[in-house]
Amino acid sequence: MGNDASTNRRGWWAGAAGVLAVLVLVALLWPRAPEPSSEPGKQPVTQAPAPADAPVRAPPPAPMSMATQVAEPSPPPESRPPGTTPEQPPAAPPEELPPTTQVLAEEFQPGTTEWEDVPVDESHQHRLRILPLRYNVVAPKPIAVLLEITDRQGKRQPLSNPHVRVRPLEDATKPWLEVPVKDDGSGEDEQAGDLRYTATLQPTPEQRKQLLGRVLIEGSVDVPGVGTRVIPAILLYTQGPRAKLTGRWHDSLKDGNLALEAELEVEQTGIFTLMAQVFGPNQEPLAWVKQTQKLGKGRGHISLEVFGKVLHDAGIDGPYRVRQVLLTRDQENSADYDPGETVEEAHRTKPYRAGEFSAKAYVPPPRIVEEVTAEHPSQRDKPPPERTRDTTPASSTPPQQPSPGDAPPQQAADLAP
Repeated sequence: MGNDASTNRRGWWAGAAGVLAVLVLVALLWPRAPEPSSEPGKQPVTQAPAPADAPVRAPPPAPMSMATQVAEPSPPPESRPPGTTPEQPPAAPPEELPPTTQVLAEEFQPGTTEWEDVPVDESHQHRLRILPLRYNVVAPKPIAVLLEITDRQGKRQPLSNPHVRVRPLEDATKPWLEVPVKDDGSGEDEQAGDLRYTATLQPTPEQRKQLLGRVLIEGSVDVPGVGTRVIPAILLYTQGPRAKLTGRWHDSLKDGNLALEAELEVEQTGIFTLMAQVFGPNQEPLAWVKQTQKLGKGRGHISLEVFGKVLHDAGIDGPYRVRQVLLTRDQENSADYDPGETVEEAHRTKPYRAGEFSAKAYVPPPRIVEEVTAEHPSQRDKPPPERTRDTTPASSTPPQQPSPGDAPPQQAADLAP
């Protein structure tokens, strides 16, 4: 009993001390009235009202609560197994122009290529350069290749024992054909003694059959103290499209676009692609256009269409110039083609005004996907697929539970001794 009474008294005194501490804390934190001035005769200082035109200051922002100070973490992005794509791919950017019309940034010459070069010494002081004079060579025109060595300032140097040879690119079993290299102004060499050497080959009928297609060129020179340096190049030797432009064109304003109709004389039925570049009257680059069409033997036409928005947005009035025109014969079921010769200046249109053409953006036609099944004509006489996908919907019936009488599967016996 004595111990219980003593414990109760200690608890009572502890509670009283806690209450007293709370009262002292409240007294310290209680707001106090402003104290009067300690100096006699002085009035309390009061704040003068702000003038009417003084800027009004916003009150300081209230302190943020802990809930607003800590931003909620964003959920982690959904992880997918490697090689998978999202269920809904991002939308493709809108198409403003049809695939047959593109904005032309600058003029380019079809059927040409760039110089290839390699260093001839470890210090790279000199470079061996090679260039087919024409990339698209239409038989029976000759094959011409330029060969030179230049220093770092671009100055040409004499060649020691120059050689050029050619063979079909796809058939390494065919023999090389040696081509004479000259710098005397003969053949396709432009100027004698300019140190730009030219190899010219006029193929015979037999060589023409051998070289038709892509041709591998190999140029070589002897470099004192280094040895023989070799450089390759490629050109296209072709029979041409077996069709030609007659030079007769017709232009018109059609459905807000510029229609350009070219007349052709076709020697052999085939699929042809006509490409052209369109410029302003002062040769301002405007558009590149193309069209592919199947034509029969005889007189035919291919119509190019310059999409109106290109001319409208450029704001350049006609007459428009049709330049760098190239006609090709496309090989069926292949990416190969037989190009013709490029026509540098082909046609000049009537003086159309840019505002006459439509400013509407291109609207692609709706895509129609044909379903190909086993009964489709394209699948006729073809073997059945090795694997098929089961498209039968899954049954909603829950799997059956084993009956109490069914014996559980036996475990494999322990084969350890």
